[in-house]
Amino acid sequence: MHIVLVAMNYAPEPTGIAPFNTGLAEHLAAAGHRVTVLTTFSHYPAWRLADRDRGRWLLREERNGVSILRCRSYVPARRSVLRRVAYDSALAAPALLLGLRLPRPDVVLAVSPPLQLAFAAGLLARWHGARFLLQVKDLVPDVAIALGLLRHPLAVRAARWLEQLVYRRAERILTICQGFCENLRGKGVPEEKLLLLPDWIDTEAIRPGPRQNAFRREQGIAEDTFVVLHSGNMGAKQKLDTVLGAAERVVNSQMLFLLVGDGSERPHLEQTARARRLRNVRFLPLQPVGRLAEMLAAADVLLLNQAAAIVDMVIPSKLLTYLAAGRPVVAAIHEASEAARLIRAAGCGAVVPPEDPEALAGALVQLARSDELRHRFGAAGRRYAIEYFERRRVLARYAEFFSTLAPPQLPSQTAPARVAPARAAPR
Repeated sequence: MHIVLVAMNYAPEPTGIAPFNTGLAEHLAAAGHRVTVLTTFSHYPAWRLADRDRGRWLLREERNGVSILRCRSYVPARRSVLRRVAYDSALAAPALLLGLRLPRPDVVLAVSPPLQLAFAAGLLARWHGARFLLQVKDLVPDVAIALGLLRHPLAVRAARWLEQLVYRRAERILTICQGFCENLRGKGVPEEKLLLLPDWIDTEAIRPGPRQNAFRREQGIAEDTFVVLHSGNMGAKQKLDTVLGAAERVVNSQMLFLLVGDGSERPHLEQTARARRLRNVRFLPLQPVGRLAEMLAAADVLLLNQAAAIVDMVIPSKLLTYLAAGRPVVAAIHEASEAARLIRAAGCGAVVPPEDPEALAGALVQLARSDELRHRFGAAGRRYAIEYFERRRVLARYAEFFSTLAPPQLPSQTAPARVAPARAAPR
């Protein structure tokens, strides 16, 4: 079967959605499918093109059995609402034009966000007479509306119209958590369209390791320093000003906050930390994938932080990495959020109110005082990751789903494939 994956992010991007898109495409190719990826050049999380790609407009390459077509798209140097809309829209037209010239696919799978690219993928599927599947990684425009980034009534109405149009055109909608299914059902998406297939984590690559390791030594971190680590994107959704507020409240302790990664809010956060003279906060660039497990092992607590408005529309991919690392998690997030549900189900850490530096500092101090509690939380997270999110098991379920999709025929000749829902993690 020929599967075309249409996505904004792909390897060699090391974080975010890209590793999941890449892993799925390569797994399906290894299972014998012909897989083509329509995407752009790597740019996340730095939000800039690599030097090697700056002069390129189109690139065809083969990577681990997958054919990849990359076309140049707009990547804003500075973020604003209009620039973000332009970014989300820019790849749609060139991806559609490239896709029209491809050999006829049997399935077109779009990864959302952005919805604009998913809309183009739906048109591509219709042109080729292929099945159109949608995979939902974040619920847009819910996030933009909740964060106040999308306010004008006409803009909100247009975004909701596009969302509903894409949902209607998709034959099946793959979601990564139960909360997304509930959200979509509430928007009128029929139950038979929805299929829960979670993200995964490589529990062999990410596993518990010694706390005293090369990463700590290279960073000059003493053995008695209690390390609180946040790894990943630093954007509006993460609301990391709360973390700086917590650091300010424990400035006289042996606690060090490591903020590792990049994102639109990092310059502001660095400036704020300097203005407040927070010597217990350190910023590091995104670390190589090969050193991720070692970095996580060097931490005493892994930190998850979200804006209070984020409820059921986002589940951070880094949370699965945290679980596999076998370290306790402290999450300053909405108690009804998908991430909070997962943490409670796994028994891997503490959930505190979002945007409350005092509550966050209190939870961290409590964990710093209890070796037993940290060990119990870390071990529970590791067990949960292996049971529900282990890479080979989850990808086998994806491959099983794709194997049920017969080649598309005219609507009068066949009905859409029906697949039993995959086993979901308990809530």
